[in-house]
Amino acid sequence: MGRIIRLLVVAAIAWAAWHAGVAAWNQFRFSDDVEKIAQFGPDKDSASVMAAVLEAAARYDLPVAESNVRIRQQDRPAELYIDVSYTVKVEILPRFEYPWTFTSSAHGWFVPGGRAPLR
Repeated sequence: MGRIIRLLVVAAIAWAAWHAGVAAWNQFRFSDDVEKIAQFGPDKDSASVMAAVLEAAARYDLPVAESNVRIRQQDRPAELYIDVSYTVKVEILPRFEYPWTFTSSAHGWFVPGGRAPLR
């Protein structure tokens, strides 16, 4: 009986680690994309930067809405700040979800002639 309980505990830990790991990995990749958008977007308008951030979130199936994204731009020097916050429900145990809030912040500045265009 003790062996079954130990196996159930190990299985529960593996379950939680897998789901939390997937959520963290998606956040890592999304945060990297937001950093690239900030690096290559200071000379772009807010609408195209917002579209790029939302497209990146959709790529990783993250629940990011426009209200979760804050974009600040400065003209001289051309700088771009992107702050994103969202909450993902991570299934810790079967049918038991934990809300995990992630945040990403990125900063980029424009060097005329030295940047690639925003995709």
